[in-house]
Amino acid sequence: MAIYTYVGLCNIIYLYFAFKGGLMNKHLRIHGDNIVECERILKVILFTLPVVNCVRSFASRSCMSVCITTASQDELYFELFPGFNKNTSDRWDCNILDLLTQQGSFLDETPDAILTEVSPNGEIILIAIEFCSALQAGNQAWQRSGRAYSTSRTKLCPFIYIVDFVKYELNAHTRERKALRFPNPAVPFSYISHSKKLSIPVIQAYFRSEEFQPSFDNSLQAFDTSIFSELDVSKYLIELIYGIDTTISENTLLSKNYKMVEFISRNSRSNSFSVADWSHLYNVPEILAFSKRTHNFNFRKKISVKSISGHVKEFIELVASYSIGIASSDLPFGLIPAKLRKNFITDLAEMYNISNPKFNKDFNSEKDLIVCILKGFKPGGDDNRPDRGLLPFVSMLTSENVEMLTFIYGPINKDSLNLLDTNIIELARRNGFWRSFVSLSNYIVIDAPLLLPHKILSSTNEIRIINNNSNKDLYLNSNQPIKPIIVPTEPNHYSENDVDTLMHTIFKYLIPNSFEGLCNPPGGDWSGISIIDSMSSTGNEFRWLSLPRVSQTGKRPDHVVTLDYLLDKPIILTVESKEKARKLESNIGHSLKNYISYLFNFNPSVEKKLNSNSWNISNTKLNMGNYYCASVGCFLAPMSLDLQAINSSCACDIIIAFEPCSSSNAWNVKIEGFTPLGIIISKHIIDILVKTSSFFNIIQ
Repeated sequence: MAIYTYVGLCNIIYLYFAFKGGLMNKHLRIHGDNIVECERILKVILFTLPVVNCVRSFASRSCMSVCITTASQDELYFELFPGFNKNTSDRWDCNILDLLTQQGSFLDETPDAILTEVSPNGEIILIAIEFCSALQAGNQAWQRSGRAYSTSRTKLCPFIYIVDFVKYELNAHTRERKALRFPNPAVPFSYISHSKKLSIPVIQAYFRSEEFQPSFDNSLQAFDTSIFSELDVSKYLIELIYGIDTTISENTLLSKNYKMVEFISRNSRSNSFSVADWSHLYNVPEILAFSKRTHNFNFRKKISVKSISGHVKEFIELVASYSIGIASSDLPFGLIPAKLRKNFITDLAEMYNISNPKFNKDFNSEKDLIVCILKGFKPGGDDNRPDRGLLPFVSMLTSENVEMLTFIYGPINKDSLNLLDTNIIELARRNGFWRSFVSLSNYIVIDAPLLLPHKILSSTNEIRIINNNSNKDLYLNSNQPIKPIIVPTEPNHYSENDVDTLMHTIFKYLIPNSFEGLCNPPGGDWSGISIIDSMSSTGNEFRWLSLPRVSQTGKRPDHVVTLDYLLDKPIILTVESKEKARKLESNIGHSLKNYISYLFNFNPSVEKKLNSNSWNISNTKLNMGNYYCASVGCFLAPMSLDLQAINSSCACDIIIAFEPCSSSNAWNVKIEGFTPLGIIISKHIIDILVKTSSFFNIIQ
């Protein structure tokens, strides 16, 4: 009943915005993994939008609202929904992702954020967006292809994958930069190919990263900076919001996507497509026909000696004898032309001693066959996460209807193997990694050691050869009737996402002279930590990138904030956020501060003036003695909880507890300091919140 009531309320809001004053008024929503992803979308929109007024508030305890008035007096009302992804599917009474699922988004992969417009008939998805601040090289480059593929195949909305370019891999011990690595050009090209097949934009867009410094790295000297698309993406989002024709913007973004393909392939070797090859395919996107016609190189999968077991080496040699390389021999898939397929299947049956005539009948056809060879699983049996994006990447580069054989040689655990034998669809339902294989493979061959107790591998391999055609058909034709959705702003339950949203709000918007240098909620990233030396006009921001998860004695924090002008030197707040108090680790306070101290042993990666957008490679050595450092633990808890008892274990300078207020749309907050520095900071925060925000009820 609550949902229908809320839909009615949304209709009222929509009618108000639709007819108020005859100007352009929109009720928009940003659904994101967390508050950071929501705010990133808003920041991109505001990058080129002429804003004369911006009012921030809360639509509910969980959802921030932002009302924008433009120079032309249009009003854009945004509601931000943090924590919408598959891992929090019960957070709301309904899930915006259901709109994608209904239209055939079947993978366990979801975008970082979805922008919608509220209409009388429900929310309309305008665009889905993915962000990446990680190194795009090796199999990491296609790790997120599942999100692009699964979202875009619904044809409900455009998809943009925003990549920070460039990123360096660092030496684990010295944090020195290694040589730049770029993705295989087939990866960005797959977005272009997929766009043209679907006739909707599926685009990689490149934003200038902090470390993009051609003067520092010769490999960037030839890079055309017009490829960067911050302005183009912002303009495109505004066109979608206003209902303006987007054709020119889409063509511009696709063109820049292709220019990146050219840049990456400029020094291509004989075993990879050349710039001329990619240019041909940009105009005639038939990569399989082109590969067969040119036959520039064969496909031979390279694997480490320690990964060879069973018939793995023989299988690789067999595939190499029949296959043609696609795009590059460095990619883990190749093409067996239809005319060679029968002989390949015959040899495969002989290799595995299969005498059943039905095998040849099931595995043969008159179509080309793509063979994907992947490890799939790490030595301990965990999913090798990037591999879940391989088959979606191949589908985007070629077609989801091409026939694929997936060969898996990594160690498999017994539970997965048992379920594979008894109910493969249930295995795919439980595990998004398996779902990628089951939904897109026509055939699955497993030749892998069984993972025994204590992570010991069996001496003989488990062999499974599966005709998976019917399961693939099931997934590819899984559309459901469309049911309109309007997500209520009040969630069913509160979570760590709310703690992070509240901490972000307090230190980003309410506490003066406060600089947020890291906000890493669930589903966020650890792309960098920033520290400032002063909030003054001459202040500098120093940023460490490619962060280690742990140091020898420290743990990476969830938030880092620099407070200035409170004491004689800046204060670094390093914060651990949890849903429940009992999840705070013992001595986490010391561990958080130790992590910051560890970073100070190394020069920051980059630095810039606070009033500038121009980053430079940093050669500055910061002194921890120029800062105070305080640790903070925060969580959801009743106000009756004894914070002293909690802190006796976690040893923080400050503890902050949040509780939804039962009598209003607000939060009760209890803040307590346990060290001289913690007491000073706590009093400062309390005094400001009491004076500035009715959204927080301070409980003393």
